[in-house]
Amino acid sequence: MEKMFFLLFRPGPKNSNFINLTLNSTKIKSCWRQIVLSMAVILLFIIPLLSPLYASVPEQQKTGQVYLLVIDKLSINDINIATTPQLTEIIDKGAVGLCSTRTLKGYNTMNTYLTIGSGNLARTNKSGLMGFNKDEMVPQQHQIASVFYQNMTSWEPGDSSCLLVNLPDILTGMKSESVTTIPGAMGQILADNGFTTCVLGNADNGIELMRPAVALGMDASGQVALGDVGGSTRLSPQDSILSYKTNYEYLKEQTVLSTEKSDLIILDLTDLARLENSPPTFEEVIQNEKSQILGEIDSFAGWINNEMDSSRDLLLIVSPSCSRTETVNKNNFAPIIASGFGINKGYLTSPATQREYIIANTDIAPTILNFFNLKNTDNSMIGRPIQGIPAENIDNLNEAQKLANHTSTTSRLRTPLIKGYVGALIIILLIASIIILKFKKLQYILQPLIIAMVCFPLVLLFLGLLNLAYDWLYIMAAILATIILTFLSLLLCKGNGFLAFVVLSIVTVLALDMDVLTGTHLIQCSVLGYDPMSGARYYGIGNEYMGILIGASIAAGAALYEKRKNQWTLLCIALFFFAQCYLIGMPSLGAQSDGVITAPLAFLVSLYLFSEIRLSFIGYLSIAGIIILTVLGVSYYDMNRPPELQSHIGRAASQIMGGGWQEALTIITRKLQVNIKLIRYTIWSRVFIVILLVLATFIYFPVGAMKDLFTRRPIILKGFVGIVTAALVALIVNDSGIVAASTTSIYLVMPFLLMMMKHQT
Repeated sequence: MEKMFFLLFRPGPKNSNFINLTLNSTKIKSCWRQIVLSMAVILLFIIPLLSPLYASVPEQQKTGQVYLLVIDKLSINDINIATTPQLTEIIDKGAVGLCSTRTLKGYNTMNTYLTIGSGNLARTNKSGLMGFNKDEMVPQQHQIASVFYQNMTSWEPGDSSCLLVNLPDILTGMKSESVTTIPGAMGQILADNGFTTCVLGNADNGIELMRPAVALGMDASGQVALGDVGGSTRLSPQDSILSYKTNYEYLKEQTVLSTEKSDLIILDLTDLARLENSPPTFEEVIQNEKSQILGEIDSFAGWINNEMDSSRDLLLIVSPSCSRTETVNKNNFAPIIASGFGINKGYLTSPATQREYIIANTDIAPTILNFFNLKNTDNSMIGRPIQGIPAENIDNLNEAQKLANHTSTTSRLRTPLIKGYVGALIIILLIASIIILKFKKLQYILQPLIIAMVCFPLVLLFLGLLNLAYDWLYIMAAILATIILTFLSLLLCKGNGFLAFVVLSIVTVLALDMDVLTGTHLIQCSVLGYDPMSGARYYGIGNEYMGILIGASIAAGAALYEKRKNQWTLLCIALFFFAQCYLIGMPSLGAQSDGVITAPLAFLVSLYLFSEIRLSFIGYLSIAGIIILTVLGVSYYDMNRPPELQSHIGRAASQIMGGGWQEALTIITRKLQVNIKLIRYTIWSRVFIVILLVLATFIYFPVGAMKDLFTRRPIILKGFVGIVTAALVALIVNDSGIVAASTTSIYLVMPFLLMMMKHQT
């Protein structure tokens, strides 16, 4: 690799015939050209920031109460007119959506309750969640909860009805996480502003006492003003396989009594979760029990809906975590239903997700605060208030169910297709290296294999458009489409593998560009896109396709400039690169935050190298200035848009402005932790290592081959250096850097192997 860089930056007389841009110019002229080129690119990057800002959506005013009905393990597929008529009617008059169940660790119930109440990603620690009524005896401690709580925290419990006695353990565990999470943030903000929270219900299952709702409604000291999570909220049925069932009549009585005293009433219905922990029995027994439980839940939801005043109250029905059956099916979306004040028939969305029918579980707390006209002023929450979008003539429940099922299909296909592709990449790279070096007569079998690896990302982009009955049909369709596309590309290019690579790169870039401009609908359904169920990314281009877009763009640009080397071609390539930066980084199109750094830097390096301007101090300074101005400009533009329109770039900028360098350090640390974790565990790391090994091998073997190859094709070498720059920068600045670096490098190693094959024959 060192030789490659030496060959690139070494001045040479063979490449000095470029019009008006030559290395034989004086140093003054060279510096002047660098300044002009830099200023032109700066202007290109600043122009989009002059766009007008959008109008803000007016805030809601506090009118009544919020009823938060928590139904753990409820699936969107459990809701239908036959089994749950009341829930279906609520959806018909209100709005429905799908909620991510992401936490700081896994998808378990305790972490999701804590995350929802915090408005930010959270997790429990060694002792889980220990919530009790203040006068309950804490198991194995021989102390009532109020006494034990005071002993544990040294805080006075006061008149609080419910306490999370192990809050110190949770806070200790959270210290090791690079997040701004404050457990109990929602309850604390409500309490600070004179609003009262009431929590009713528990999840005791006969084996252990489980009161996760305390973590949902508590303040930052682990206290809930009103409520009952004790034994009165459950029954011991004799006609059920469950040890305990919800005491619905008691919850109704307490809800009526709490209405006068409480502003937020949290009702925890957990019989579906209890069913998952019931003794093993026949499947028909389980299904009969589930039908009865759903009927009881449905009846209670209908009662709440009738009791509240829909002109002033808000009802939110939330499932914190998914059932075991849905998790096995890779469906990690939980349903969320909203009805009442400000909600029309339609679907739910959120500025945090910018996706129809999808919200994040961290959006629930800001939504409740927004109802009471309150805000999270310390920026500890990452969620945004949920929005109801009117959709009168659509079966919104059916649309949500279809989206959940389609997304779960994509999640299931991700493992076999991506692992299969990565495995094939590694095998083909190793076989190609051996054949090129030792078995030259077998090189004819390599070209279609290499082209197939370039075709596959394009195939995966469109695979999500299919609607097939079985997962294996998608896999067969992907393989068949790759074979056909490989054959057609080689046929149209008359067997010229390098030309086929260039054409496929251009087609891939154009397809991605069109998809980004039209809402990234293809990327959202692609296994090479992101998984909204994981809650890591909901919109934009994603890391995998960002790497593909940058790598394919530079490779195509280098090939085009090699074919037509003049100043007009260079200008067209510069505009083309700028367009890619715009599509990757602009907040209105999805904002790949790390791509805002990676793309401009890689494209600028490539442009400087194509123009044959030797990079001086001014050149390096101008590149750094452009990157800084781009990042600051995009951040400033996004930060000054209304909160409901901001991408994660604007929100991060706002957090840094509010929290200073410590907030910036928290974000950087979190990104580094994610990147290090991915480097250790993701399969893309293997691809990147193999690509490095292949390139390192050909630097030294055959002796002089690489030097001779790049002496004859220096423009392609310069494009390769631009791709290497993109891969290294992505690896450093991206929180999924190893993924972006690997997909970018595909467009380095594949054309390199094709050229080495031709050079060796």
